[in-house]
Amino acid sequence: MIATFKGEQTVEQVHTVAKTLGEKEVGLKDVGPNEIETLLRKAGNKIGSVHFVKRTGKKELRKMCYRLHVKNPSHASAPKGTGSKSRKDINKKNNQMTVFDTNKVLRNRAGEIKVDSEGKQQRGAWRTVPLDQVTRICVDGVTYTISK
Repeated sequence: MIATFKGEQTVEQVHTVAKTLGEKEVGLKDVGPNEIETLLRKAGNKIGSVHFVKRTGKKELRKMCYRLHVKNPSHASAPKGTGSKSRKDINKKNNQMTVFDTNKVLRNRAGEIKVDSEGKQQRGAWRTVPLDQVTRICVDGVTYTISK
């Protein structure tokens, strides 16, 4: 069953109702960037999934598993601001959110997959999600389909 909400409730209220009723899919219409960011933050320290249209010329769909609150991964340096602007200022100005992409496989300059000392693949990179281009979010057991 798909429940649909059209802006009369906050996304916090929608999420609470969906979890209480055991809804697996929820449709959202006319949701702004702040509400999208609130839903993305619901993942907390757990892994969530987001689908969005890339801002590049091809406008292709990117599907990404992400995590928040990642601290100093040894293979991915922290995202930096430019000049006097912090990453938070840049994100706010551009309606985007910086997340840690958990599935990005790291490769060296020769194109070979990087492995750590135990032979495990190194994964993860910082990515930005354009909040105004998000089409789907899976977080905390609920899938949100966003339409404009």
